[in-house]
Amino acid sequence: MNKLVTIVIVVVAALVAAAAALPYWFGMQAESAYEAMLQNMATSGELTVSSNNFQRGWFESTADTTFTLANLPSVTVSMLHRINHGPLPLDDDFQLQPLLARVKSQISIGLPGGVVKLPPMTGKTSVYLAGNSSTRLDMEPYKKATPKTGETEAFDVEWKGMSGEFTLSADYKNVKGEMNAPVLRFGFKDGGFALSKLNLSLDTQESASGLETGSVAIGVDRFVMEDQKTGESISLDGLRLSTNTQEAGGSLNSTLTLQFRGMESGTSKQGAAQISLQLRKLDVASLVKFRKEVRELRKQKMPPEQVNMMVLGKTMELLGQLAKKSPEVEITKLSFKAADGEVSGRAKFVLDGSQLDVSGNPMLMLKALSGEGEISLPDSIVRLLAEPDVKRDVEALKASGKLSEKEIAKLTPKRMAAITAQALKELPQYKDNVVSRLKLVSDGPNYKIVAALKDGQLRVNNEPLQLP
Repeated sequence: MNKLVTIVIVVVAALVAAAAALPYWFGMQAESAYEAMLQNMATSGELTVSSNNFQRGWFESTADTTFTLANLPSVTVSMLHRINHGPLPLDDDFQLQPLLARVKSQISIGLPGGVVKLPPMTGKTSVYLAGNSSTRLDMEPYKKATPKTGETEAFDVEWKGMSGEFTLSADYKNVKGEMNAPVLRFGFKDGGFALSKLNLSLDTQESASGLETGSVAIGVDRFVMEDQKTGESISLDGLRLSTNTQEAGGSLNSTLTLQFRGMESGTSKQGAAQISLQLRKLDVASLVKFRKEVRELRKQKMPPEQVNMMVLGKTMELLGQLAKKSPEVEITKLSFKAADGEVSGRAKFVLDGSQLDVSGNPMLMLKALSGEGEISLPDSIVRLLAEPDVKRDVEALKASGKLSEKEIAKLTPKRMAAITAQALKELPQYKDNVVSRLKLVSDGPNYKIVAALKDGQLRVNNEPLQLP
């Protein structure tokens, strides 16, 4: 009986010791994963770890890391992490869910000059046993009136906070999530602009070659810009910019789309618009080589200006290498709903350097570029393009001294809009000047431009146009 009790005590003691040792082992794994993450972030050369301090405890660790940006060395990113070790992290969010670690973070972004000081961002991350993780990020609202400093004009900034959630794969190759912000507003002495319901969403993967593929989208539900001097404003609803990139057969293909639901400027209201552009047949091997060379350049201790000049040279070399596979750029959709019709168009160009080395030679590159495109414009858009000519003539009349101060005072924005509309209606020469200047040709109720580029020669509506 005593022997049995002894065995039970030894087994229980061993289990207690193992249970007590588990958090320390999980802490070692958390530290190893953190160091691997830092190394992965610094690989691109865009970030430099200026300081890093990891203090590992038994049940909890802390990490204090500061980054600088390669292109913006005066911008710093500081991250302070409190890491609670698994398998059951003992923190305020304790749950009966086995984890490698649960991390609470505070992220601060330091901007140059100290004019705008952003509030810190807080994060909560659950690192699962397989190594993948999910993160919740939040930033508090911010509002400040900034005084004039040097050549910088005084302005007000209002930021109504931000929140988002992201997931990261164990190998750091897949990121998925979105960020949302209700309002960002800047106010200046003579106007300002505001963006409402900002959204960033992404679902990216690292391809077999190491290039980033997947989709990224930035959206703004409403963008408004106001000029208090003139009383004019411009607004866009449903603004969205999205990209989708895929790799297949040694080539990278990418689609970029810009669109909005509607636009309003003064008394003019226009409908939805969309432009979709595709890049095809970009040589993956050349892109991978270019990325490696640029990363090596950014890691060297050289002035940013020198690095940027060298990157420009590498970019010209890249274009020459890409041209050997005859990459294509095509506008697959161009649409803008006008008051009395639709602006529509298409275009496709090919950079064929298969028989010509165009590296570093813009003239040869132009010779290797060929393609054609066309755009159709309704009458209302042609008249809209003529508005600056009317306003220019009114300004010239004001400057000539032929108008009295009383008459000039009556030229309010509303009155100017009425004068412009009347001039475009009764004086056809304004529209005719636009037609002549843009080499437009009549196409039923619309006007059309057809352009073709071949062997360095540009032709617009079959008329040669000399390129500078």
